[in-house]
Amino acid sequence: MNPAATALFFEDSPVDSGRLFIPEELTPLFYTPSYGELTAAQRLRYNQLHALYFNEQIMFFERALCCPILEALLREPWPERLAEGLREFRDEERRHTEMFRRLNRLCAPDLYGEGDFHFVQVPAAWRPLVRWAADHPFLFPLFFWLMLLQEERALYYSKRHIRHRESIEPHFVKAHRLHMADEVGHVALDAELIDALWRRAHPWLRRVNAKLFAWMMEELFGTPKRAQLRVIDELARELPELRERQNEMRRQLLALSRDESYRMTLYSRDIIPQTFARFDGTAEFRALDLIGYSPR
Repeated sequence: MNPAATALFFEDSPVDSGRLFIPEELTPLFYTPSYGELTAAQRLRYNQLHALYFNEQIMFFERALCCPILEALLREPWPERLAEGLREFRDEERRHTEMFRRLNRLCAPDLYGEGDFHFVQVPAAWRPLVRWAADHPFLFPLFFWLMLLQEERALYYSKRHIRHRESIEPHFVKAHRLHMADEVGHVALDAELIDALWRRAHPWLRRVNAKLFAWMMEELFGTPKRAQLRVIDELARELPELRERQNEMRRQLLALSRDESYRMTLYSRDIIPQTFARFDGTAEFRALDLIGYSPR
């Protein structure tokens, strides 16, 4: 991504609020009975709010995890080629965060007037723990697997936005096109970091990290929980006629955690083929119960 991308959303063209912000099949409510009971206008607004949440998730992952991990790695001596790759990786992640931050503010200045996160809310007690863990990637090499998985998944999501570009709001198509251009290189570097650092970790440390990875996937990056329930709450706040159905929509979202067909829409060999192929060759992951994964 060239530096001009960070100014993308200062363009004069307004956001088209009559269009989807994200493909419908990438939103969880789409897989519940409640979705079919909403009017077209209600579905549209849910879609847009979920897209804003999704942008927040990208920002949180890149700001709270990726950039601190890369900064920690850059404090170590590396061959110049790899050091330059890590610096470029960090700088691109910062530009991505700024791009999605500006996009959310352009779309919903009332939600983001005082901060960058409306739906993603990390408990205060967790923040120093997350910062400390990200600052010690050699103790937590699971982060390299998490980066590979999430960035390969981001490639899939960006491709879906571009495939549906006729129905998706143009600013979002542009953002994902730019995001995708960098993520290809990030996926390759993540795989290189796994080869360099996971393999040399003590077997006991690898086993502990693999179990912690499985917990994080289920708790933080799996089926709908806290932040996505806040999307429903915001939808009901903006559209008061939905308040009587708010609790039922929340219940149906939570029920998706037991719906294996829905879970396969989050992570599968079609979505993250490289990550799952590497799981197949890594004993610590083959034995775990991970969303969408069955070893080959």
